[in-house]
Amino acid sequence: MIRTRSGMRHLARIALAASCAAVLVVTQASHAYAASRTVSFEYQHLWITPEFKTSDGTIKLTVKSCNRPKSDMTVTLRSTDGINTDIGHERIKCAEGNTVSFDGLRGGTFEFELGKLDDGTTHKGTATYTYSAPK
Repeated sequence: MIRTRSGMRHLARIALAASCAAVLVVTQASHAYAASRTVSFEYQHLWITPEFKTSDGTIKLTVKSCNRPKSDMTVTLRSTDGINTDIGHERIKCAEGNTVSFDGLRGGTFEFELGKLDDGTTHKGTATYTYSAPK
């Protein structure tokens, strides 16, 4: 009887260790990592970021600096998989810390388009966009 109890305990420990290892593998496999890219912009009417690939999740653009902080700018997120499709559009001030967020997106290839009224002035600054990068 002692052999049976110790055998059962040993078997229970093995099962517990195996299930913990399986959970760890599943957890690690399901997480995408956050990526960010900082870009410099200078434009009078429109400027487009380089394309970037994402997994499912949120994509954000944050203005880090701008020479015209009281001026409006438009931020358009566009999917470039196949036919270019506008995903969303927001207007913000071109001022440090202003952020646009697009939530609940499926993974794909995207770009941002920054725009403003073509009034002869130039927007010049930096912005950072963050997203979930595919593995």
